[in-house]
Amino acid sequence: MIQIVGRDDVVISGDVAYFEAPRLKALGLVNHAFCTRRGSVHGKPHPSAILGGGRDQKRSCALLHMESVANTVGFEPKRLVTMDQIHEDRVWIVDKPLPSSGRSANCRSDALLTDQRDIAIGVLTADCVPILLADPNHAVIGAVHAGWRGTLLGIARKALHEMVRCFGTRPEDLVVAIGPSIGECCYEVDEAVMGPLRSSGWNWQSFSRYKRKGKWHLDLAQANIQQMRDAGMRDERCSWIRICTACNNDILFSYRAEGTGVGEQISFMQLRG
Repeated sequence: MIQIVGRDDVVISGDVAYFEAPRLKALGLVNHAFCTRRGSVHGKPHPSAILGGGRDQKRSCALLHMESVANTVGFEPKRLVTMDQIHEDRVWIVDKPLPSSGRSANCRSDALLTDQRDIAIGVLTADCVPILLADPNHAVIGAVHAGWRGTLLGIARKALHEMVRCFGTRPEDLVVAIGPSIGECCYEVDEAVMGPLRSSGWNWQSFSRYKRKGKWHLDLAQANIQQMRDAGMRDERCSWIRICTACNNDILFSYRAEGTGVGEQISFMQLRG
């Protein structure tokens, strides 16, 4: 059974708040966190909650918050590698630090994989699904950004397949953590989205609900879970932080709830040395 983590499970340490995936933490293999938009759920917004600005400013704000969390979970922020997320199915294997730590450099992809212990990998989201993967037998980790386009292309499944191909991972050994994302309750889409999904030939009906003429509600997290199940993931090795970003935009950024210019939260992981 998938382990469900709720809003009440938020970790508050000093003036920062973040979520952990218990099954990842239990491995003792990685340091990780799914950051929130606030330094404290009950206090004032952290500077990472600044709205507006371009991609670089939002990334800088997310990294500022991540630095605070890093001191708690135990890793060096300068070791972080992030992506220039392009809503496709490209997987990037990180085998050495990139020139600009904390920036995407030329890493245009939606999934990162690494077996390097001096590298942390991260994903930025504001409704899309952040997914962290860990193979305890081969000491390999992955970070995935899954929006509807990436989900349509099977980005999480492809990342898993690349772990198998490049590192010898057995899918049934993977420990998976799914972070906060927009829920079916709030993710309304139209024919521009549902048309391509139906044409893909995959069973999207199981993850969408008809709302009214020309409108559906889509469950991106469940769709990614099923794709990873199909690739061999076992439910008992998965934790899901099942919190809708749009319903909880007091502590999480949500493009749907707040519109253009909203910031992003960062989810990251690093192999322990």
